[in-house]
Amino acid sequence: MNKRLFLYSAFFFVALLLYESWVSQFTSVENTNSTMNEVPLTNDVDEDPTNAKDVQQAKPQSKVYENVEVRTKNLKLKIDLESGSVIYAELLNYKNEFSPDSANVVIIDRDSSNYIASANLQDSDGNVFNDYTSIKNSLVLDQGDTLTITRNQSDGIAVRKSYYYEGNPYLISLDQTLTNNTSEPIRIRQYNTIQRGDDYKSNAMLYTYTGAAYYDEENKFNKIDFDEIKDQNFLYKTKSSWISMLEHYFFSAWIPQNNDSSESIYTRDVSDSFSNKYLIGVVSSYITVKPGDSQTFSSKLYVGPKLSEEISSISPGLDLTVDYGVLTFISAPLFWILSKLYVLVGNWGWSIILLTLLIKLLFYKLSETSYKSMAKMKKLTPRMTALKERYGDDKKKFSEALMKVYKEEKVNPLGGCLPILIQIPVFIALYWVIIESVEMRHAPFIGWIEDLSSKDPFFVLPILMGLSMFVQQKLNPPPADPTQQKIFMFLPIIFTLLFATFPSGLVLYWFANNILSIAQQYVINKRLSV
Repeated sequence: MNKRLFLYSAFFFVALLLYESWVSQFTSVENTNSTMNEVPLTNDVDEDPTNAKDVQQAKPQSKVYENVEVRTKNLKLKIDLESGSVIYAELLNYKNEFSPDSANVVIIDRDSSNYIASANLQDSDGNVFNDYTSIKNSLVLDQGDTLTITRNQSDGIAVRKSYYYEGNPYLISLDQTLTNNTSEPIRIRQYNTIQRGDDYKSNAMLYTYTGAAYYDEENKFNKIDFDEIKDQNFLYKTKSSWISMLEHYFFSAWIPQNNDSSESIYTRDVSDSFSNKYLIGVVSSYITVKPGDSQTFSSKLYVGPKLSEEISSISPGLDLTVDYGVLTFISAPLFWILSKLYVLVGNWGWSIILLTLLIKLLFYKLSETSYKSMAKMKKLTPRMTALKERYGDDKKKFSEALMKVYKEEKVNPLGGCLPILIQIPVFIALYWVIIESVEMRHAPFIGWIEDLSSKDPFFVLPILMGLSMFVQQKLNPPPADPTQQKIFMFLPIIFTLLFATFPSGLVLYWFANNILSIAQQYVINKRLSV
C-alpha cells in the first residue's frame, strides 16, 4: 500500500509540474487577490490611447531613416531616427549557447521578431512626433553620458530625446522634452509601447511564459498572454505602473517616471498578413503646454536578464518578472537560500545539493514518519502474501482480513501519505526556482555538466536518478498485485527517459533527494529490523 502511495505521489508530482505548465499557457497569473479593473476601449480621444498613429504600424515613408548605435558595457542598442524607438537590443555578456563562439543574446529586434520598444509624445489629435536627427551615428555611453536626438520641426513643435546611462548595467534612461514654439497651447502626453511577435518557442515539457505583463499599485503584477490580446483589447486605468514583455530568463520593460499623473495601460493585436504582432502600451494623462513653455517626460527602459536582486531596486514589483508561478511565496525564499549557499561554495550545482540537504533536514521528522510506515508495511509483506493466496479473488474477504492485520499490528496504511503530500509544494517550488533562475543558465557543475539549465549531454545524471529510484523500490514493500509489480518495475525506466529531457540542475536535485531518502530509509529499516 505505502509502496503504491510513494510511487503514485511521484507520478502526482510530475503530473503537477506538467499541469502547471499547461495552465500557464492558457491562464494569466495574478500575484494578489485584487480584482483588475477592466473596461472596454472607447472612441473618446482623451480616453483611448489606441487612436495614436503608432510608428510600428506607420505606412512606409519615402525618406530612408538611419539608426544610431549606442553601446554601454553590457548593451548594444540601435535607435531608429524616424521615431526615436529602440529597434535592437543585444546583451553583450550573455551568449545564446554555452560556447565562446556563440552569438550574443538579442532581445529586441525589429527585423527578425517585430520587437520594438517605443517612447514618444502624443497630442490630443492622436499624432506622435517623428523625424529626428543626430549629430552622431554611434556613441559609447559611460555613466553620465547622453545621446541627444532632435526633431526636424516644421510645425513649431520642438522635441528633444535624451538617452543616458546612469550605471545600472541594463537600464537606459530617456527624457523627452517638448517645447511649444507655436502661438497656441497644445495638449500632450507620454506614450510608451512594447511590441513583439509570437515567434518565441519554448520546450513543451518545460514551458515558461512568453508574453506581456504589467504592474500597478492596485492590482500588482499581472500577465496578459498573446491569446488574450488576440481575443480582446484591454484598457486599464491605473497609476504608478510599468509594462513589459517577458520571456524565459530575459525581459524588456518601460518604467514611466511621471508618477504624479494618472496612466492607462492597454493592449492591442497589431498583426498583419505577414506576421502576428502584439503590443502593450502605457500613456500618461494629458498636460497642457502653453506657447513658449516646455514639458519633460521621463522613462526608464530595462532590457536584460531577470536578476531579482538587481531589478528589485529599479521599480516596485519589477522582481516579480522572475516568474515562479503560484508558489512564489515558497520559491522566492528557496532562491534566497540558494543564492546565499552559492556565495559560500561558488558553484550552483553544489548549492542545489546543499539546499536539498537543508530541505531534507527540515522535513526529517515528516519523512521519518513516512518511512517508518513503509518499513512496517514491508515487515507485513509475507502475511499479506499469505492472505492473498488464501482468499484468492475474494477481494472483500481479503480486505477484511488485511484490515484486521493492520489493527493487530497497529499499522496505518496511509501513514506515509501526509508527509509526502506536504513536501510536494516545496518540490514544485524548487522546480520553478531551477527552471526560472537566469543564474542557472550556462552555470557549470562538475566535469561533463557545463550548463545546469540544459539537459545532461551524456544522460549520466538521469541514469543515476533512475538507478536511485530502483534502489528505493527495493527498500519499500512491493504491491500485492503481480500486475502492479510489473508496472512499477518499469517506473525507473520511464522516469529516466522523462528526466533525460529536463535541465541537469533539476535532475541533480531529484537525484540528491533520492540518495538522502535512501540513506534515511535504510537506517530506519535497520532500526526496525526490516
